[in-house]
Amino acid sequence: MKAKITFVILLIFRFHLYADVDIAKIDSLTRLIDVQIGRERVETLIHLSEAYNEVSMAKSLETFNQAIDYAEQEGVENMKGIIFLSMGNTASLSGDFPLALDYLKKSAAALEKTQNFLVLCKANIRIGLVYKNMAEFDKAIEHFNLASKIAQTHKLDDQQAASATSLATVYFSMGDFSNAAESYLEAMRIYKAINDSVMYAVTTMNVGLVYWQWNKSDLALKMLLEAKEVFERKEQYANLGRTLNNLGKIYYQDFNDTVRALDYYQQSLDLREKTGNQLGMAIVLANIGNIHRDKKQFDLAFSFYERSLHISKVIGYKEGIALAKYYLGVANNKIGNYKESNRYLDSCYRLANEYGLSAYFSLINETKLINYAALNNFDAFMVEYKIFTAAGDSIKKELAEMEFVVSETKRNAHDAKTALEKANEKIAVQKVQLNWYRVFLSVLLIAAVFLAYRKYIFKR
Repeated sequence: MKAKITFVILLIFRFHLYADVDIAKIDSLTRLIDVQIGRERVETLIHLSEAYNEVSMAKSLETFNQAIDYAEQEGVENMKGIIFLSMGNTASLSGDFPLALDYLKKSAAALEKTQNFLVLCKANIRIGLVYKNMAEFDKAIEHFNLASKIAQTHKLDDQQAASATSLATVYFSMGDFSNAAESYLEAMRIYKAINDSVMYAVTTMNVGLVYWQWNKSDLALKMLLEAKEVFERKEQYANLGRTLNNLGKIYYQDFNDTVRALDYYQQSLDLREKTGNQLGMAIVLANIGNIHRDKKQFDLAFSFYERSLHISKVIGYKEGIALAKYYLGVANNKIGNYKESNRYLDSCYRLANEYGLSAYFSLINETKLINYAALNNFDAFMVEYKIFTAAGDSIKKELAEMEFVVSETKRNAHDAKTALEKANEKIAVQKVQLNWYRVFLSVLLIAAVFLAYRKYIFKR
């Protein structure tokens, strides 16, 4: 019940955003329904329900139900899965994840029954993405792998690529950038082969973000700008909103260009507000807060952080909650509210620890060290310092292990090179021996022929 109430509130919010929407599309679709039958009518009802979603939640749900009733009446059962998938996508975009899962799982069950494997892949990917947004990564990976298995079995290349892309987003959230890059690059190869320019641009953007994590800012920026151009040309506003946000982050964090960063953030926020993308709004609001924090406009910064935190809590977006709490902890540190800073950081740590968001651990530790030093709390400082040194020791061990692997690789490579050289020398000797053997055989053959000939002459 709570999930449905949240869904209603968010869709009412979207109604106000779209109060001035052109209703010509709705009128056109309504007229079409009167002259259509069968599958075409169901598809038009789906499009109409999605159009209503921008202006009236009640009409949207009413039209979805009409589509389901008509599909059952006309015996087009395979359409029920598609209808539920559309309903799930709508609920997911609005941030009502429990309701989205309910619709999407109904979709998957209906699609499996009718063996609509293409759309079944899409349903499992959407389910995985909802679980990912709820920070339930194991369940997300399970559904992405299931979609991948179905796609491989039925040779659905585009869904295989979509599964790889979605899996990469989980690795990225967990800080496993190597596996993220591997999955993204697999998707890029497929999208290039099937000539899907939009999804190729999506994966290009994602690979750029991985390169950014590896401090390749110029390359990341180039890839994001390439993706932005495609999204603008193809009017892919959801992807464009994400790209603009990421461009803002690069200009802010790497190039210290707060003017350009704020411009990109604001463009992203405007797009996400218009499309009702609650999750995207939560992220970009937090990023805008950082710029105001660095400008020492703390009242504005806290306002943006609180808005971000509120949206993430409402939709159950765990990564967004952790992000906002971490930024609130840092902002309170900046103004000397060290105890309040620790309160937010501790809350962020509990969430990060519960959901495996390991990227926060060292960041929280460093800020708390500063807080406890400022508070003259020696005992607490030493606790954090031990964590800090343990992390340093762990890094040293990892570095030592990597150096050992490099050394062993070089040694093995040297041994292999030496063995190869010896083998080549042996082959060269054997080639000479083989040539002499061939010459010797030729001489013997000539001699044998000569003797046979003389014997023949002698007999005559």
